[in-house]
Amino acid sequence: MCALIVGEFDKLRPTVNFADTTIAAPTYCWGPRIIPDYHFIYILSGTAELRVGNQAFELRSGDLGLYGGGIPMMLRSKSTDSPFSYYSIHFQWECESATPIHPSPRIRYCDEEQMNQDPVALTINMQDGDTITLPFKIRVPHLEDMISHIVSEYQQQAFGYEIALRGRMSLLLAALLYHLREEREPESKRKIMPALQLLEQHLDRVWSVSELAHACGYQTAYFTELFKKAMGATPKSYMLDQRIRHAKRLLLAGESIDVIASRLGYGSPHYFHRNFKEETGMTPSEFRMYNQ
Repeated sequence: MCALIVGEFDKLRPTVNFADTTIAAPTYCWGPRIIPDYHFIYILSGTAELRVGNQAFELRSGDLGLYGGGIPMMLRSKSTDSPFSYYSIHFQWECESATPIHPSPRIRYCDEEQMNQDPVALTINMQDGDTITLPFKIRVPHLEDMISHIVSEYQQQAFGYEIALRGRMSLLLAALLYHLREEREPESKRKIMPALQLLEQHLDRVWSVSELAHACGYQTAYFTELFKKAMGATPKSYMLDQRIRHAKRLLLAGESIDVIASRLGYGSPHYFHRNFKEETGMTPSEFRMYNQ
């Protein structure tokens, strides 16, 4: 299956083009059609069938359907006598303007032959180098409130709603991607997640292995073994690697070496300079110059 990269997560500026609540009659069918943007379908009640290309997915209450990127689709009821209801959000992953552009005038209808093709997988690149594939069907009942707030914001269209929608959509996408990462993490990584979160949230602090082990509720020796199994490095090596990675991002963003040294908890710019060169083979200034 081919893949379509929908964007870089840390550069996303999502725009909500349309959001509403729909009650679908038992015999009604949307499509086959191709939309100009992307579409979330969150089922509130009943059962629906989402076809994305030649693949079909049954959606029930709490399920989220996702498609777009020029992929032909159909949505219909699975029941001949019962309706289904859902939240609908049309959006773009990255758009300079936050002003909604309704998708209807640009929707193209297609035939069954176009539907009978392999769908293109949607992927997004994360800032740490990871790539997440977005399923066409995702079980996310815990995100219903966030989705409902987007629908409500769009329906009310109060002053500044475009910016509010961008903010709410960014939060929803972040929560969704976090959920997808959690779903695929091995058990060993889930066990050390409190330590990973501390390292991510407090890059200015040098944590001892015993402190990280205590945060996870384990003895130091067992925690170190678990950490190496999950991350492929010792806690100290991983911590240093994370600080250097973050330093690189700050250097490319134009931060001064003194500010970076302070933000990452180095005792002095000289210590940061020495540590950075030991790990990368370049001074901070050389790294910035060669990567501009």
